[in-house]
Amino acid sequence: MRSHILSVASALKLFFRDLPVQANYVIILFATFFIFFIDMQLPLGIAAAVPFALVVFATLWVSGAQFTILISVLGVIFTLTKFFLTPVIITTMEAVIINRGLTLMLIVCAAIMVLKLKKANIDISALTNQTLIDPTTGYKNRQAFETELETEIVRCKRYERNLSIAIIDIDLFKLFSDHSNRFGSSNNSIKTIAQEITANIRTSDIFYRIDINVFAISFPETDLAKAKEVCEAIRKKVSARMDAISENKITISIGVAMLDNNDNQMSLCKRTEEALFISKRSGGNLVCTLPEVASKDKSQVAAILTRSRSD
Repeated sequence: MRSHILSVASALKLFFRDLPVQANYVIILFATFFIFFIDMQLPLGIAAAVPFALVVFATLWVSGAQFTILISVLGVIFTLTKFFLTPVIITTMEAVIINRGLTLMLIVCAAIMVLKLKKANIDISALTNQTLIDPTTGYKNRQAFETELETEIVRCKRYERNLSIAIIDIDLFKLFSDHSNRFGSSNNSIKTIAQEITANIRTSDIFYRIDINVFAISFPETDLAKAKEVCEAIRKKVSARMDAISENKITISIGVAMLDNNDNQMSLCKRTEEALFISKRSGGNLVCTLPEVASKDKSQVAAILTRSRSD
């Protein structure tokens, strides 16, 4: 009984989530048929082109080109239907042909314009997404980090939720790059480090590459102690992974801080960077927090498993 109720609830949730889109389709289709009905009852002539063109433009309300094409085709069919059903005694055949021809031309022109606008919107969306992605690793970049962190801070303050962030720096990166000799080799190592980090965080945690050798992680619903545990696990995993594939000793330093009530994006990032500087000044290959949190040895249990994955 319970499983049946849950399945019904899930179906209703999906239905209501998609309801606005479904309503848009219904409204536009209804408007198209209503215009045809009025056109059949009244001698609208060329005036019928305007409402048909408007419903074609209304398809900008929904995504995808298929629905625009459907409405345009319906407009053409209804226009031709009116042409064949118009009594000659009402007006001359020449006037009917001109009126229907102009109506068809306006519908086609509107459809072409709408399809071009939709394609332009898709291109702009793709370009916007590209500007938020680091080309080397394929993960989000600094611009995405700053934009999304500001939104997350507002959300966490509104609902009084925990938010921790970590900034990760590759130790002695310039020396490591010089020894690599090849730019491609350096990029491959950065990709490997990024992949190792993302393999040890939850799907709800968000990873960014914010500089050449600097990464960041946003930990929603995570307090400072838990975030430090995860970062300790990441530090050890990255070190072990790089030892296995590289002749150079590659380690990372991590600074971690948690959102306070009086924090904004700048103060939270500044405190996280200060924690990172403490780690670097202490010789690197460390995880430091501000304020300081004592480490707990939980090497037998992966840190990623100590937090709820449903957050």
